[in-house]
Amino acid sequence: MRYNQKLEDKIDHHFIGREDIVKKKQMGGVGWLIQGNMCCGIYEDLLVIRVDPTLADTLTEKPDIRIFDNRKGEQDSIISIAQNIYSHSRALHKFLDHCFDYTATLPPNNSAQQPSAS
Repeated sequence: MRYNQKLEDKIDHHFIGREDIVKKKQMGGVGWLIQGNMCCGIYEDLLVIRVDPTLADTLTEKPDIRIFDNRKGEQDSIISIAQNIYSHSRALHKFLDHCFDYTATLPPNNSAQQPSAS
């Protein structure tokens, strides 16, 4: 399955120099993890991010933002954002900053393997 590699480049650039984030191929796409917790990822053309659950409720009221239900049992505060929204660089950076800040507050997920993707 293919995913948006142009978006991958933008996310890589946003997180450049961050040693606390690990990139990993997963779910037919690519994801960025902090202490084993998925922070953000790409699935096909969707930007997938972890957000505060109260923010997820608010965001999913907007068109083209939905709860991401492709995960196995962990649908808590993972949302998917359509390309027409994240294509605005200001919006993309805001989403990436929020998901990084929120995920960094979570306890480590020691059950997750963290090999980096090339």
